[in-house]
Amino acid sequence: MESHATLGSKTPEEHEERQAALDRGEPFLLFRDGDGRQRIVPLSEDADAVTIGRRFEADISLPWDPEASRLHAELSLRAGEWTIVDDGWSQNGTWVNGLRLAGRRRLADGDLVKIGRTILGFHAPGATGPGPTMVQGELSATPRFSEQQQRILKALCRPLFADGDGFNPSSDLEVADETGINVDVVTQELDLLARLFGLEDMPRPERRAEVALLAVRSGLVGADEGGTQG
Repeated sequence: MESHATLGSKTPEEHEERQAALDRGEPFLLFRDGDGRQRIVPLSEDADAVTIGRRFEADISLPWDPEASRLHAELSLRAGEWTIVDDGWSQNGTWVNGLRLAGRRRLADGDLVKIGRTILGFHAPGATGPGPTMVQGELSATPRFSEQQQRILKALCRPLFADGDGFNPSSDLEVADETGINVDVVTQELDLLARLFGLEDMPRPERRAEVALLAVRSGLVGADEGGTQG
C-alpha cells in the first residue's frame, strides 16, 4: 500500500510533490489553502517554534480561514519529537485526530491537526516509535462507533486498498449497495462520523475522504477488512 501521505493526491504533479517530500526524509505538514491548492511546509530542526494562525506574520499563515485565530497554535521540537500546543490562544480550539487538544501533545506520523476549517496532515518519514495518536484501542473501546457505523466505514474505505494511484472513497450510494443499508441512513451516519472527527465544516466530498483516511490511519479499518467484499 502506498504511503498515507500520497493518498488523496488530485493530480500526478501533487503526487510527485508529496513523494519528493517523503524522499527528503524530513517531517513536514501537508494541507490545502483557501483555493484548494496543495501546500507542503517542511519542519526544520533549526526552528525553535513554528506558529500557526490567521495572521500573515505566523510561520504558517491561514488568512483564508475565518475560524482560525490570529495566533492559534504552535509547533515545537522537544527531545527530537514535534509537539503541538494550544494554550488557550484559539477561540475554536485545536483538534488532533478528532480529539480536542488540551495543553501540549506529541505528534506522530499520520496525525491530522484541525485548526479552524483547515486540516493539516503531519508526516514524519522514517520515524520510529508509536503511530498516530488515535490508535485502534481508543476507537474500539468507545461505544460511539456502532456495528453499523463500522460496516459503513469499511465500505467507504474500500477503494483505499485497491490498486492504482490516488484515492476517492466510495460514494454514499456505493456504500448503501454494498452494506444493504438505506442510502439516507448512510449519509446521516457519515455526517455524524464527520462531526465526531471534528470535520463537519469541510465540504462533503472532502469530508468523506478525510473520514476514510482517518479511519485507516487510526486502525479502525485495516487492509484485511477494506480489501475484500463483506
